[in-house]
Amino acid sequence: MSKIFLGFILVFLLSAYARAADTTYVDSNLTNDTVIYKPIGFESSALAVSDSIDYEKRLTQNPTKALLKSMLVPGLGQVGNRKYFKAAVVVGLQAWLISSAIDHGKDASDFKDKFEMSSDTSQRLIFYDNFLDSKDQRNKFTWFAVIVTFVSMFDAFADAHLSGFPKDKKPGEDKLSLKIRPLDKNGLYASVAVSF
Repeated sequence: MSKIFLGFILVFLLSAYARAADTTYVDSNLTNDTVIYKPIGFESSALAVSDSIDYEKRLTQNPTKALLKSMLVPGLGQVGNRKYFKAAVVVGLQAWLISSAIDHGKDASDFKDKFEMSSDTSQRLIFYDNFLDSKDQRNKFTWFAVIVTFVSMFDAFADAHLSGFPKDKKPGEDKLSLKIRPLDKNGLYASVAVSF
């Protein structure tokens, strides 16, 4: 307990020292009640703006909206980002996971009913084992569906943030390219590139 208390005291003292080391810069163009606090050497460390393009205006959609869309309807955030292949993968994967969870849930319910109706002890054990297996499979597929939802949410969020950046691809470049060139006297070098 005393180590935690000493840690808090140390953090407090270091932050107080850091605040005392900063200098206050008052801009004369501002009103008298406004003060801008800048650390020492702030002006020298700032770089001049060399490119005035606002990449925020080039975004396909707001990143937060993409995250929320993908949370409500799997794949909708990817559609908003114009990533149709990813959207199809997410929707297909979610459909398979959710349908598998539903099927295993129905199987678990059936095995539970059979377990409760059966009077034979050996059959009851078999039905109970099958019930537990089906329930575990249902839970597994449900958790995988939740994980895929979270991954698709943050994928849509990241893609929306990165959609405003310039593309490295040249205007005439295709999504699928094949390059073949001689490697040496006895061979060829072939490469296939797919961009998505």
